[in-house]
Amino acid sequence: MREYLKRQKKLFKSEEREKMAALNVMVAGTGGLGTNLAIQLQRIGVNKIYLYDYDKVEISNLNRQLCFGRDDIGKAKVEQAAEFLNQFKLDTEIIAKNEKITEEMELADDIHIIFDALDNFETRFVVDKLAQKYGLPFIHAGVEDLFAQIMLILPESKSRLNDVFAGAEKDDTPAVFSPAVTITASFQLLEALKYLLGRDNYLKDTILHIDLFNSEIEKIELR
Repeated sequence: MREYLKRQKKLFKSEEREKMAALNVMVAGTGGLGTNLAIQLQRIGVNKIYLYDYDKVEISNLNRQLCFGRDDIGKAKVEQAAEFLNQFKLDTEIIAKNEKITEEMELADDIHIIFDALDNFETRFVVDKLAQKYGLPFIHAGVEDLFAQIMLILPESKSRLNDVFAGAEKDDTPAVFSPAVTITASFQLLEALKYLLGRDNYLKDTILHIDLFNSEIEKIELR
């Protein structure tokens, strides 16, 4: 076991630690959720992270997108995120994909799960279709103001993202607060891990709704 992971060793069985060390994940989007996820995925010691995005860093990103600073403005997000993560010289391989996500794109054949770290449902629906096409689990998360939702979609799930959020529209300039984004990304990663490690308490046909203002968490069952 890698020495820097010894403080988490007691939390997981040996076979779970082996699974985590072999995990290859796709993070769709390297904004607020994506940079938080990438940092945490690296710190828990997953094997490989594929980062997808084709945007450039803007000054309005800096309140919540943790891999970037003022010197990165105007540069490609995925490339700067990869550079930021690689400076720590940990063992996770970071693969930057500076390209737009489309239904026709080809995914690597070693991906185990797709994390939705996007900011619009149009592209989220595309990623959900890709997940279905490749038979991959897909975990959605969205955060706005001090509210968030998380939904795990499995290859066999009857309810897809479009079934639940069809017609959802996004404010062009939604309020976003960095601590809310970090908490949401943490929940998203934990829910994904419960499924990937074979725990039996993962989200199934359920949306996790988080009200951070009132410190309330609700599970909404999908019928």
